[in-house]
Amino acid sequence: MHSTGATAVSEPVAGDHMRSQARAAPWSRLGPLAWICVWVGIWWAVVASANVSPDFLPSPWQVAQRIVWLAQSGNRIGEGTLWEHAAWSVLRFLSGFVLALVVGVPLGLLMGRSRVVGDLVDPVFNTLRNVPPIAWAPFGLLWFGASFGSQMFVIFTAAFPPILMNSHRGIRLVDEGLIKAARMLGAKPAAVLFQVALPAALPMVVAGARIGVANGWLALVGAEIIAGPGALTGLGFLVLVGQQNLQADFSISAMVVIGLLGAAFDYAVVRLERALSKH
Repeated sequence: MHSTGATAVSEPVAGDHMRSQARAAPWSRLGPLAWICVWVGIWWAVVASANVSPDFLPSPWQVAQRIVWLAQSGNRIGEGTLWEHAAWSVLRFLSGFVLALVVGVPLGLLMGRSRVVGDLVDPVFNTLRNVPPIAWAPFGLLWFGASFGSQMFVIFTAAFPPILMNSHRGIRLVDEGLIKAARMLGAKPAAVLFQVALPAALPMVVAGARIGVANGWLALVGAEIIAGPGALTGLGFLVLVGQQNLQADFSISAMVVIGLLGAAFDYAVVRLERALSKH
């Protein structure tokens, strides 16, 4: 009798759950592109209904027109068109991010496998990782000058911490049986680290790289504006031009391209993460 009562109570709950799923279904079917269209529509409605000045907030159509204008070869702002500025920003980002990978992954692996290295690096890293990346911009200018190097340095400081931390955590989670088996077969320490431990820790490393991509890309505009004064290239430069000339469409156009490129980088890392998880 007791079990029958439990079943009777659970059925309405299951039915309510199914009905709630059915009610939520129309919204859940909307993909990311559809939601972007919804938000663009809200933006457009706000600008049109409130008669907002384009100098304060341009409409989506005005921003799209400005993007097309900036992309045309005859309309050069600073030292290039929109695509040339985007290419410079991508180059700066990739330089800082790849440097963070090259330094962060091996160092994180060594910290996980060597107590001496971990004890040596961990206190300094845990202190410095709490410093905002943009706070390193003055030191970038001091050490590298107003150059590509100072901008790359700021991006590096943003992307480096999550890559190092996830590499360290990933290597600590590797099954010790794999390590012992490799050693019993005569593998040298370097081979154990990079041919056995690293592949096993790769999902965590890629997850850290994804966070590093987001952090590095977010630091890009600050790096281009603060760590590279006088530079006439980059999407950050276009944001600055719009701010100085009180042309919101300039700044928002550059921001749209920054967002799209950032989403593309994130999508690429997600695809890599999913591909690795299948193996």
